[in-house]
Order: sequence, then structure tokens, then C-alpha cells
Amino acid sequence: MIPETRKQLAALLADEDPDLRRRAAEDLSHCTGLAAVAALAAALEDESKGVRDAAARSLQSIGGVNVSRAIVEYLDAKNIVTRNLASELLMKLGSTSIPAIIPYLEHPSQDTRKFAVDILGLIGNEEPTQHLLPLLVDPDENVVVSTVEALGNMKSARSLPFLFEAYDRDEYTRPAVAEALGKIGDPSASGFLMDRLRQSLVTVAADPVTPFAIIEALGTLGGDGVLTVLESIVTQVKGRLRSAVLLAISRISDRHQRPLPSLPGLRADFLSALKEDDLSVQISAVQWLAGFKEEDVTAALVGRLGLSAELDAVLGTELATREDTFRLCVNGLPVLPVPQHKSVVAIIGRLTMDVIRHVMSGGLGKYDEDFFTRAFDVVAAEWESGDEETRAAIVDVLFHLDGDRAVTFLDAIMNDPDPWLRIHVIEVIAAIADRRAPDFIARFLEDDDEMVREVAVSTLQSRGFDPAIVTPGA
Repeated sequence: MIPETRKQLAALLADEDPDLRRRAAEDLSHCTGLAAVAALAAALEDESKGVRDAAARSLQSIGGVNVSRAIVEYLDAKNIVTRNLASELLMKLGSTSIPAIIPYLEHPSQDTRKFAVDILGLIGNEEPTQHLLPLLVDPDENVVVSTVEALGNMKSARSLPFLFEAYDRDEYTRPAVAEALGKIGDPSASGFLMDRLRQSLVTVAADPVTPFAIIEALGTLGGDGVLTVLESIVTQVKGRLRSAVLLAISRISDRHQRPLPSLPGLRADFLSALKEDDLSVQISAVQWLAGFKEEDVTAALVGRLGLSAELDAVLGTELATREDTFRLCVNGLPVLPVPQHKSVVAIIGRLTMDVIRHVMSGGLGKYDEDFFTRAFDVVAAEWESGDEETRAAIVDVLFHLDGDRAVTFLDAIMNDPDPWLRIHVIEVIAAIADRRAPDFIARFLEDDDEMVREVAVSTLQSRGFDPAIVTPGA
């Protein structure tokens, strides 16, 4: 051992200054010798959090079987901080930890057995399956459930028959087993789950959780046979359970590229499912309702804008295909909650030019001059509360709806005493493609504020215009 390493070990193990112990722990991060590993492992019990964290980082950096063997004993530590630190570290070390952890599956303490199982499940390697199977009959229920979950995380197909037995033997394992079978993803489990689904629906009042877990698993791994079963029971269930069945049907249909079935009442069900808390249910409802172009469906879709970015992405694609989206967005904007307005304005901006082109070509008879006037007013009213992105969309829409009114609207903002607001107007207008935009920006070339004038010049130049020859005015 070189003198410097010996000095660092001494500091880590005995120095009274926690900063020096922490620094020593950091300096030992490249030492793979057993003495350094043992000292760093001991430092996981240091009274200083900084020292403990530094020791954990160094042990992770060193890695390997020796580190795992040095820290695995802490799975039985009475200090929960040390135990959790060791558990997290073993998990991060991955597959190299498995040989060190396996003996602890037979530890006399059920808490320690559970810790060992949980870590193996988080590592996710299928290798220790054979060692976990005996714990499916462990005397402690928590250990059994953790073992089921771990086998699911490992995606261990070898465990299927043992999981089937656990489901039938111990009622408390059923939701966990169903979830694990879904994670494993082996289609051969479908028959077992379909049979148990029928049984669970009979006892749903006593056990409402298991049917949900089974249906979710079937939605993950099911095929045509599962689809037939789910279609046959969808009319027999109600409420959230019905939504779960609809989601499973949607997932299976999408995975196998099949159209969603036309079953009685499903239109109303999916309209209801739009309001579920589960995002995946909402997205499936949007996808299924794509086949219904009625106005009430479009209105329901518009009403869900602005609730989440993921849902907006799906809604935007669908709403762009519907003739009545623009009108219903304009009508709905004033009455929807303010947090949703940004997304509705974005859709209006996305559709304005298409609608105008259709009207000019003699289509979309529901739109007249009064409607476009009202649309202008509704969108303009969003300026005060809109963020920068929304204001850019507002200006774009206003110029498309009525360029002259847009200029008048912006004139009022142009005369605002706050120069930063005037600069913001320039930046917003610069982002739109209207031919009048450069002329309007040129109005700011004679602004009283030097900074505003400079922004106007640089903006026009960035768009390829010579400020000296652009005519102020729209």
C-alpha cells in the first residue's frame, strides 16, 4: 500500500474533522484494494451525511463483487439510514451485486429478506429467479408480495407456473400476480388471466382491486381471444371498471392494428372516459372517438384542451381534422377555465388560415363576417393574460382575421408608456409571416426610447429589410 493511500485510510477511519474524512473518502474513489473498500464500507455508518454520501459515491465508482460483499451486511443494519444507503448502492451496482445478495434471501429476519428481494427486483436481472421461487411460500406476506413484484420486474417467464399457483393459493397476492404477469408479457398467461377475470367479476364487491389488475395485464399482453372476452364483458361492468375495460380494448386494437369495435353504448362511454383522471384512459378515448365527427364529440374534445401536454398532442392531431373545431374553439374560449386558454388559442391559430381559405372557396357555410368579427374580439381579449408564446399566436390570428383591425389593436399597445412592452410587441410581430409586419415594425423606428428603436432596426435587418427604405404604416 502506498503511503498516500495509507494516509487517506487513516483520515477516513480516525480523523475528527468530518471535512477531512469526506475528502479522504473522495480521494479513495480509485483505490480497488480490499482495505480501501472495507474502510469506505465502514464509512457508510459515519455520523456525517457528507462523509456517508462521499463514501457511497466512491464505492459506486470502484464497483465490482468486492464492493457488493463489503456492503451487503448492512441489509440487516438497525440504522435505517445505513440500510437504505446500502440498498440503493447495491441496486446501482447492478448484476455484480446478485451473488452477494442471494444468501440474504434465507435470512431469519423477514425485513432483511424483503430488502434483498426488493433490490433484486430493482436490478431486474432474471438470473436469481430460481432462488426467489421458494419465497413465494414465505411465512411473511410482505415477502411473498415483494417476491411476486420482483419476478414481474425481472420479466421471468420461468416463474409463470409458480405465479399461477401463488394466485390460487393466497388471495392477497392476486393483484400483484396479475400485474407481474402483465409485466412479464408472455401471451401464454392470457388464458389463465381470462379465466380468473370471470371469477374476479363475481367477487368484485369483496375484492375490487384484482379485476383492475387483471384487465390492465390483459390489455398489455392480450390478442384476438382476449379482445373477444373484453368485448363480451364491457356491457356487464360499470364506472371505472368499465373505463379500464375500454382502455384494454383500445390498447389491444391499437397494438394489433385493428379498428376499435362498434359496440352499443361505447360512444357515450368514451365521452365519459375523457373526464377520467387516468391520462392513458383519456388518450384512448380521444383515439376511439376519432370515428365520431358529431359536434358534441368535437365540443367534448375541445373542452379537454390545456389539461396536459401529452393529451394536447393527441387532441391537436384529431381536432385539426374536424370542420367544426374552429367555431367551437372560438365559442368555448371565453367560458373555459383560464389555464386552458393557451392551448385553445394555439388550435385557433393553427386552423385560422385553413378556415379562411375554405370560406373564400365557398365552403364552411356556418362562418360569416359576424363570426370572424366575434372571433377577433374573443382572441384579442386573451392578450392581457397571455404569455409570450400565446401573444405571438394571438397576433398571428388577428392579422389573418382582419389585418386593419390588428394594426389598430396593436397601435394601442404601441403607445404604452412601458418601453419593454413595446419591445415585446416588436418581437411578437417579428414572428409572424404577414406582409404588413415589417411596415408595422417600422413605426418603432421613430420611437422615443433608444432601446426600442434599436430593437426595431435589428429586427427588420434580421428579416432582410433595410430600415432606411421600409415605409412606416400598414
